[in-house]
Amino acid sequence: MMKNGLTTVQKRLILIFGGLLIMLGVIVFVFQKNMKQANRLENDTNEKINEVNYLSDLQIRVNEMNADQAKTQKEIQQKSQTYPCKMTQQKAISNIYKMSVASGVRLRAIRPQADKTFFKDGKFIVTTGTGDDAEQSTESEETTLSDVEKNPEKKVSVMKMVGKASPYEIELTGTKKQILKAIDWVAKNEEPMSVVSINLTFDNSTGKLSGTILVHFFSLNGNGKAYVEPDISGIILGNEDVFGTFKK
Repeated sequence: MMKNGLTTVQKRLILIFGGLLIMLGVIVFVFQKNMKQANRLENDTNEKINEVNYLSDLQIRVNEMNADQAKTQKEIQQKSQTYPCKMTQQKAISNIYKMSVASGVRLRAIRPQADKTFFKDGKFIVTTGTGDDAEQSTESEETTLSDVEKNPEKKVSVMKMVGKASPYEIELTGTKKQILKAIDWVAKNEEPMSVVSINLTFDNSTGKLSGTILVHFFSLNGNGKAYVEPDISGIILGNEDVFGTFKK
């Protein structure tokens, strides 16, 4: 039988076992704490890696955008040089004369209308193309002319360029083939211009079309392109035709 109380050996074993339990508890506690810290560090590391990847992708996109912007600016610069810096009546009349010679149509009258602004502050402006719209545009522009409109040959940034459409109503007559040639000449011209409206009727007695077409001649103030005055000294005015009798 065992005596009351614990023997010295038992006490030592209990102390050793208790010490082991305490040590194990400390190890588990420290391990869990370190694991939490390790998990936090791993999460922080993953977040930093994601941030680095995001910034790297962002830098790539920025580089691509800069390249695209440079390309776009170059294209805008090249396109702007296709426009004359301004459109005078002499230049418009010269263009109409060339159109009539190339197509063979006869011109009865040429009626210039007020210029319209189609591009300003880096944006395109939509106009209705009616006479009322032209009058309103003229009234507002007379009091708000910018420096580039006053000095159209001066080179400025795209945001400061001003695009103008100069409308000319042309009364003409010609065969269907001649009329189509005139329209085709405008459409394929190296300088920007367009036929905005066509109002023609067929004359059974002559077999020709007669009426009016409205042509817009475009210019871009501030593109830095020098204006060249056309030579209209050879244009002869006549009675039957605005430009008299001519040979192609």
